[in-house]
Amino acid sequence: MTPELIAILSAALGLAVFGLAGFRYLSKQLDTRIDRLEEQQGERFDRIEARLDRIEERQSALEQRVARLEGLLDGLREALFARAPN
Repeated sequence: MTPELIAILSAALGLAVFGLAGFRYLSKQLDTRIDRLEEQQGERFDRIEARLDRIEERQSALEQRVARLEGLLDGLREALFARAPN
């Protein structure tokens, strides 16, 4: 082997090692950021789910109140028209 070939192979090996180390570092950084984003997303979904639960509770309470009012209005209508002279 000539000294030039050894130098070329050494440089290629050095670049390959450097490249692999860089890819490994970037991969670890991306994994960390992805994990952090997934955690934040999970927290946001939990908050949204809690808000939706509260909205559903309020909607259910409103449905009950509207049904009660409808019943009262129906009773009032019956009472008014039943007493009206024909």
